[in-house]
Amino acid sequence: MKHILSLIAVLLIGCSPSWSEGPYEVYWIDGVKSLGFNVGDGAYIGRIDEPKFINANEKFISVYACPEESCAYYYIDRSKDHKFAEPTEFVFGPYSQEAFMGLQQKLLLPELSTK
Repeated sequence: MKHILSLIAVLLIGCSPSWSEGPYEVYWIDGVKSLGFNVGDGAYIGRIDEPKFINANEKFISVYACPEESCAYYYIDRSKDHKFAEPTEFVFGPYSQEAFMGLQQKLLLPELSTK
């Protein structure tokens, strides 16, 4: 019985998001890792696929992601995001590291450590 409870606990921990802040969470569906907007009851609206590094502040979420094995920098404007919005309204990128660093200083985006 102990082994079954231990196995269930491991499975539940493995299903939990690796990053979460407010309605945003990292989740997995069919082996694809995504950053999305949690709308409740286990449902998400995808924002950015294959995030590697994420950092957030009150206004923005900075993301280094590798969707389709092409890595780049992105940011989400939290003030414009809601569950009915189109991602093109508030998800910006892809950017090179140099372009993102300029935006980071200009907009006060959260810093990303990609190491």
